Amino acid sequence: MNTLFSEIARPPVMLIHGGAGPLEMHPVRRKERSVFLRALAESAWTEITAGQPAVEAVTAIVERLEASPLFNAGYGATLQSDGLARLSASLMDGERQKFSGVLLATHLLHPCRLALALQERAESVLGPLGAQLLARELGIPPQNPAVPERARRWADQLAQHIEPAGGTGTVGAVVLDTEGRLAAATSTGGGRFNSPERISDSATVAGNYASSYAAISCTGIGEQIVDDGLAVRLETRVRDGLSIVKASEQTFQEALTRKREYGWIAVDRRGAWAMCRTTEAMACAAMSANRPAPILD
Repeated sequence: MNTLFSEIARPPVMLIHGGAGPLEMHPVRRKERSVFLRALAESAWTEITAGQPAVEAVTAIVERLEASPLFNAGYGATLQSDGLARLSASLMDGERQKFSGVLLATHLLHPCRLALALQERAESVLGPLGAQLLARELGIPPQNPAVPERARRWADQLAQHIEPAGGTGTVGAVVLDTEGRLAAATSTGGGRFNSPERISDSATVAGNYASSYAAISCTGIGEQIVDDGLAVRLETRVRDGLSIVKASEQTFQEALTRKREYGWIAVDRRGAWAMCRTTEAMACAAMSANRPAPILD
């Protein structure tokens, strides 16, 4: 099984991912991501061990990932084929079993903030226009999430009639907090040159799910994640009595059979956790009461 790591730990437990896909060819960029994830994990861990609730913890972690140009989310988002960055994100509070999210949001950096605000509303999933209106209501000014380098690359590829393969990439976090509460958050900038308004898995329960049993955040080829109902499949297996490690082993074998290209981070209410991928790489970090130093891939 290509489980990067798995363990049964004492709470709290925190796992972070920065996207699954092919191995980054530039060693400097790989190093930058590793350094960033280590610093993020250590900083977030201080807050979590001080009693920060799981929902607040995963939102804060994802917001910091969205603010970095190193990952395909927020400020580092890819551009769809019409040159616009459309962001999707979701949050799920396992204690309340409440899902919220936004799809294809534009002109903002942090869709996870909108997902957090929607936790307190009856209408908990919004499309592009609803996301824009909510951002204005919350006083969030319009911002361009596209890194200039990616915008230039998009323009060059368009001029040369090059249509690159859609990349895979998402950021996410799952936390089991000091009180035993679970939460998951996931955010993405989509795939390079995707069709305008193509929807990924990140703002669906296939890509992000939490309950009182387990919390899961997925990354990789979104259509495959949706086809397999990946996050809810893993949660259901935990609900039916498996640990998240055993559920991940079974799900991983099915993914290999189907030749899937994705990965996930997951933790259950007993503290068992797993980080898995079928791809070449998945940037990720984990910490637990058993391991107060980050485990990195």
